[in-house]
Amino acid sequence: MKKLIPLFLLLLLIKANGQMKPLQTLKGTVSDKTLKTAMAAASIELMGEIHRIVISNQEGSFKFELLPVGRYTVKISYVGYKTITLPNIALESGKETNLLVEMEEDININQEVIVQSGPNKSRALNDAALVSSRMFSVEETRRYAAGLNDPSRMATSFPGVAGSGDKNALSIRGNAPNGLLWRMEGVDIPNPNHFARVGTSGGGISILSAQLLANSDFMTGAFPSEYGNALSGVFDIHLRKGNKDKQEHTFSASTVGVDLASEGYIKKGGKASYLVNYRYGFLTLMEQLGFKISDASTRYQDLSFNIDLPTKSAGTFSFFGFGGLSHQNRIAVNDSITFTKEPSKRSGTLDLSNTGAIGVVHSILLGKATLLKTILSFNGTNYQEEDNHYDKINGPLIVTRNNQFKESNAIIQITASHKFDKHHSLKIGVNTTSKHFSLYQREAVSNVLKDKVKEEGNAQLSQYFIQWKWDPSNKLRLQVGLHGQYFGLNQSSVMEPRMGLRLQTARNQFLSVGYGLHSQIQPLGNYFARIKVGIDTSKPNMGLDFSKAHHFVLGYSVQFAPNWNLKLETYYQTLFNIPVSALAKTSFSLINQEDDYAIEPLNNKGEGKNYGVEISLERYWNDQFYLLSSLSLYQSKYLPSDMIWRNTRFNSNSIFALATGKEWNLHAKKTSTISIDLKLSYYGGVRVTPINLAQSIIKKTTVLDNTRIYEEKLPALFRIDLQTEWKIQYRKMTGSFIAGVQNLTNRKNPVSQTYDPAIGGIRYNYLLGLIPVVGYKIDF
Repeated sequence: MKKLIPLFLLLLLIKANGQMKPLQTLKGTVSDKTLKTAMAAASIELMGEIHRIVISNQEGSFKFELLPVGRYTVKISYVGYKTITLPNIALESGKETNLLVEMEEDININQEVIVQSGPNKSRALNDAALVSSRMFSVEETRRYAAGLNDPSRMATSFPGVAGSGDKNALSIRGNAPNGLLWRMEGVDIPNPNHFARVGTSGGGISILSAQLLANSDFMTGAFPSEYGNALSGVFDIHLRKGNKDKQEHTFSASTVGVDLASEGYIKKGGKASYLVNYRYGFLTLMEQLGFKISDASTRYQDLSFNIDLPTKSAGTFSFFGFGGLSHQNRIAVNDSITFTKEPSKRSGTLDLSNTGAIGVVHSILLGKATLLKTILSFNGTNYQEEDNHYDKINGPLIVTRNNQFKESNAIIQITASHKFDKHHSLKIGVNTTSKHFSLYQREAVSNVLKDKVKEEGNAQLSQYFIQWKWDPSNKLRLQVGLHGQYFGLNQSSVMEPRMGLRLQTARNQFLSVGYGLHSQIQPLGNYFARIKVGIDTSKPNMGLDFSKAHHFVLGYSVQFAPNWNLKLETYYQTLFNIPVSALAKTSFSLINQEDDYAIEPLNNKGEGKNYGVEISLERYWNDQFYLLSSLSLYQSKYLPSDMIWRNTRFNSNSIFALATGKEWNLHAKKTSTISIDLKLSYYGGVRVTPINLAQSIIKKTTVLDNTRIYEEKLPALFRIDLQTEWKIQYRKMTGSFIAGVQNLTNRKNPVSQTYDPAIGGIRYNYLLGLIPVVGYKIDF
């Protein structure tokens, strides 16, 4: 026994020591940025206390095994290409770290050029996006305070971007949120948000889980010619591949739902992999804890996946997709107490929002210099909405609105990228979308539902582009392109020139210029508005043309210290062909429409203009600290049919955002850390039309002063979000406890106003107050 006790203690010590120093694998692939071809014989150097060098194999793959968890710096070099240094690569015990490194050719072949100390996030992954664009990482999406792993909420920290209330619809540089284009794996997708409404680009919660996301791009103006059918910006989402060498899993549970993810090989020893994520949300739990989220029963769930299937000689196939179901129901109450004390409960709503997309991507190298990429994708949306109320006690339930909008799209897209030499490359593509729709919008007139939109049919939208990129030296890049669109519903078409230029004026200083003509079709229901004239019903909006905008951008950036970047951009956008009232001189314009359809005759004679300046200061993640601060000052105006320039609904004039965070090691071996992240948001106030209080009192309902459209601003929106995370690296598992608070100060932020006869005055509707978010996640 005396011999066994020391042996037992020794085994415990060895086990404890093993837990203190968990080991993991850091691996990746190296490829050419333009053609995505594997680069064999690249040198990958692990720098720091542990120094190793490996060479990539014929597939461009490399691997460092048995590394203690922590953060590492990796240097990648290849003859004739710009050397890349990637600092602060996180290595955790729960999952292997997989790097996807894309290298650019060195124009000045006799010099070694370090591109940057880490990825310059102020630039996009797309090397043709030279202005008003930036890359965002998966780590950012997860780290930003109380962001719920939502890329849309994260984007509100970027210059010129304002969130639209609690729903994450994004107004970019004063444009309506529906001007944003969503893309996934290179193809257009429908609005990927739960609780979305027809004709908008946002919703309550993103369907896309950060578990699937790879580094992606966000663009706010003058974007390259490969992007079309958008007026304000682009969210270009990329999905990561599952781990082909090992099965790995993630489980998380929080006060807003549960999340499960799994990834790994399809066949052990093979190259194919899968990645899948499922999430179920239960916001009703927050209600039960006493926090007011909504007065309706709310639930949602979603599933997303990415399957990668490389072949020996037939290229690479991948299958991706996502689907989201969301339901919100508030039941109207009919009793005497409700009618006298809580009149708002007389009304009920039903909102159902289902969205999904699937796609198959085939990529193959033709010869040594041409990459051909073919995508076949299907997507669909189903929105159902109903408003109802009781007029009197024990009376019948009256339905005032009943809508059902279904749309499905079949997309085929072919793009080819050709690299002539290290100076010149060309990218061309064609895309056709076959639309099928069933649109029913019914509104009550004298308590009887009338059809405002009633249409089933098909339409086709075709797009094509050509884009040329020229790099005469490492200091200069120029891209020019042309995008075309044709809408078969009314045979309208448009050609859109684009260009961008970036010039290095001094060490770590860059000047950029961009221009683009951008066009977008109208939300489909606007074409089919039914207008009754006498005993006849017509559809006068069938001939509506594309809405269009010229974007001009001038930018300057300087990396004035290691990991610090200052960026300044000024822009001017002139909008035209905007639908406005056709029969009367009014203030109406679709430029102010956030969702739903317009039920009146329209023409394309409206105009608009957005102009402003943006400045951002960013400190990239280094030494366990990051910071992103941005200030935007802007004007957004529109000209409707009455020929009076006015503020748009989205002209809040100023936006300020600050996101920052710090991480500390709690253990000498760096196996336990704690981090604190803070996000501060200031938005210059929602534009509203003033209420005519005297007339409202007389008529006992809201009466607007239509001589002062959008002349008034509600008090500025201000919000602080805070999040802390405690992360522990176990031997083969990473555990994270997360506690966050949205709207830390519980500030009442008004977003709309109505006249309330019960109080004889104006009642404000506010964004959500203080909301805690607590959860635990394990990777294993």
